[in-house]
Amino acid sequence: MQLAREADSRGLPILGICRGAQALNIARGGTLHQHLPEVTDGSVVHRQSEPGEQATHNVRIASDSLLARVVGSRRMAVNLAVNSFHHQSVERLGSGLHAVAWADDGVIEGIEGRGGQFLLGVQWHAETLIENAAQLALFQHLVSACEERERARPARRTETTRRAA
Repeated sequence: MQLAREADSRGLPILGICRGAQALNIARGGTLHQHLPEVTDGSVVHRQSEPGEQATHNVRIASDSLLARVVGSRRMAVNLAVNSFHHQSVERLGSGLHAVAWADDGVIEGIEGRGGQFLLGVQWHAETLIENAAQLALFQHLVSACEERERARPARRTETTRRAA
């Protein structure tokens, strides 16, 4: 939790996956549904028994979101096949976070911050689905955001330069 708070306070690019998305939400003061089977209609299985490389349900992604742009969508409606290995999910959103992806049963599957920081949280395990270009794009965009942030930083002075000054 402290790592999520620290990275967020420094404005670092963040991609939270599954529990990482939940930690981002809690770090910003949000809450979680503690056990999805108690609050959903059961139409979506959120703890799949199939291997992680297999998508088992779709999420609907808001077309005006960073997440939609990252996965390469320019369409009005964005659907993405995902896997699912969680029994908790975002309940009340943390400060400055917005829900941007949902399962068919209404469970929040994607969150993001607004502003210049690359801050995304996805409830599924994209790392096991990277054969799909949209899933791989999450990681490519994280790396690009890190590179862009580093390029934007003022040049660091070396110890020799500090002593000479």
